[in-house]
Amino acid sequence: MTSLSAIIRLFLLFVLAVFLLLFFYIGLYAPKEQRVTSLEQEAQQLEQKLTLLKSQRQQLSEILPKKTKPTLDIPQEILASFPQEDDIPSLLSTWTKEGKKMGIEFLLFKPLEEKDMVNLIEMPIEITLRGTFNQTLGFFTYLSKFKRKILISNIEMTRPEKKEGIYVVSTHALATTFRKGP
Repeated sequence: MTSLSAIIRLFLLFVLAVFLLLFFYIGLYAPKEQRVTSLEQEAQQLEQKLTLLKSQRQQLSEILPKKTKPTLDIPQEILASFPQEDDIPSLLSTWTKEGKKMGIEFLLFKPLEEKDMVNLIEMPIEITLRGTFNQTLGFFTYLSKFKRKILISNIEMTRPEKKEGIYVVSTHALATTFRKGP
């Protein structure tokens, strides 16, 4: 009898192992396998669409004429006020001399990357200066009356601080000027 119960135990153990394998396959493996298969099919469809779109883009680029850069319609008298060459060092020197006459202390001149605008080149310059509010305003007024066109933007002023009996502010701004393009 003990050999019979050992065979029954072995059979039950085998049935339990088969049940566990079926549970693993049906409950865990099969859904993930279906998901992977569906994702692979979706990826193939997307690759086919991409190939089709690339061929359509190629056909359109052959059919459509090449785009030309639009030109800016700027009057000649304004274009004539811009220099042909890059003269930022002399321009900054002129600003510094005039600012010092007004009592302004310059902390930063930082020319930024130039931007090509078809027949003009935009030349932005970060400036930081220190002086009274009226001195700063006087300097910006000087820049606005300068022969060369200069745009002042992004003006940020700090709180006034009392130094040597007067209130001074630090001002950070972006001065943008232009020169003729190629």
